[in-house]
Formats: sequence, structure tokens, C-alpha cells
Amino acid sequence: MAGMNPAAQQIVTTLANQPMLLMKMKILSLGKNYDVMDAQQQVLCRVGLDANQNVKGQLLSSAVASVAGDFVGRWAARSLEYTYDVTDPNGQVAIQIRKGKGGQKAQFQVVDPVSGGSFGHIDLQRSIFGGMKAFWVAPDGQQVFHTKGNLLRRKYSILNTAGQEIGKVSHKILAIRDTWQLELNAGANHLYSAIFAVVIDFEKKM
Repeated sequence: MAGMNPAAQQIVTTLANQPMLLMKMKILSLGKNYDVMDAQQQVLCRVGLDANQNVKGQLLSSAVASVAGDFVGRWAARSLEYTYDVTDPNGQVAIQIRKGKGGQKAQFQVVDPVSGGSFGHIDLQRSIFGGMKAFWVAPDGQQVFHTKGNLLRRKYSILNTAGQEIGKVSHKILAIRDTWQLELNAGANHLYSAIFAVVIDFEKKM
């Protein structure tokens, strides 16, 4: 893709034409980190929130919850600004996902850390009943794709602007601990879809 740094370009090439990606959460990590793997469990890239940012959110949530209750505590943690890194298997940062302030509604700017260029942003919306919706919006303001289904249960589709399914998230694969799958159809942007699905999964736990 034009405008991407070499590390990001390499990830795009590696992910291209993969019909399914396995998303494995590293549960022993102090941060929030996912391995994005192929069907043979080979790591293609990683998406993560470092330990300092993760612990800061947890401490704030606990402190506020002790005074105002669990719901307000979780809302306070969600309202923080933080940054996810997308890295290649060697740890080279390729893309950053920068969350702005906001609890029930939040925006995540997806940027090239080298050039500062934008690949668009993710709008995340939570309902008062706990449901979630997400949208990927291009730099020109046009919606690229959105979700349909139950994000909290990892049972939803990613649809393009024509309403066609380009990706589908399903329950974790029981044979591989803490892993779920992202199936991708022809025409999908594999890297954007992977970023989209991982951010949703991180946020639904907050």
C-alpha cells in the first residue's frame, strides 16, 4: 500500500491471501498482547498495549471502583488515552493505533509512526446495555467497513459499505488455548481487518 513504511508493507504482504487468521491472546503478558497467526500457528504480526499503559488503566479502574462502583471504575479506565503498537514478528513497530479520550464513545487513530500519515480511524460505540458497535472510517471521512452481530461473544461479521461480508469472527478454537479465528473473504483488507478485530476484542474486556 502506498505511503506505508517498510515494516507495514511487509506485514501487508505476509497477511495477503490468508483465508483465516488465528488470534491468540498472550495471557501471561503484563500488557495486552495478541499474536496474529496463520493456520499453522506461525506468527505474522503482533498487536499490543504495553505493560505500563495496561497497569495504569487497571489501577485507575480499581481506585474509582472502590469509591463509585465497578461500572464507573471501568468507564474511567476506558476514558484514558493510550496507544496500541502493531509490530512485525521481530518487534519492529509498523503501525500505531492511538485512542483518544472517551468511555462510551471512543476514536482510535490508525497512523504510520514513521511518516505520521493516517490510514483512517476506528469509531467504537457502547450502548448503555453493554453492547458494542465499531466502524472503520477512511481519512477522507468515508466509512470503509462496520460490524454486525455480537461483538462481546466474538460472533460477528465485518461488512463493507455495500453490506457484503468480508470477514467473520467466531468463537475461540478449543484446541488452542485463548485463541479465536478471523475468516476473511476475497476483497478484504487483511491488515485493517486484523487491527479492527483485535481492538474490538481488547475493548470489550474493559
